[in-house]
Amino acid sequence: MSWLPLSFGAPMVLWGLLALPVIWWLLRFTPPKPQTEIFPPLKILARVLKREETPQQSPWWLTLLRLLMAALIVAALAEPVFNPRERLPAEGAALALVIDNDWASAADWGQRVATAERLIADASSNDVP
Repeated sequence: MSWLPLSFGAPMVLWGLLALPVIWWLLRFTPPKPQTEIFPPLKILARVLKREETPQQSPWWLTLLRLLMAALIVAALAEPVFNPRERLPAEGAALALVIDNDWASAADWGQRVATAERLIADASSNDVP
């Protein structure tokens, strides 16, 4: 999958960006900032029993920073390649193909063969040895 000069080695990982709203929702429920107290045990226990606190929201900039970090992690896991080379090298350079044919490449073997055939056809049409 390519978009302008940027290509992704694992574009399906980008679906992880859909998890950002869930992460935002979870980050809204951060616990409140702790308060300093002089130690009166009975006063602390009485206050805990009286009311139940709901967590305060984290600052907007911290939530934005956390979401940006999550988005960057997802983008990094998608193996981005800036300006991928799909064309043959310039004149005077020879074409050498190295094809991995172990069991892990069986899933996309047809695509690998098609790419190799396309590169060989481009090389022969451009008189590249």
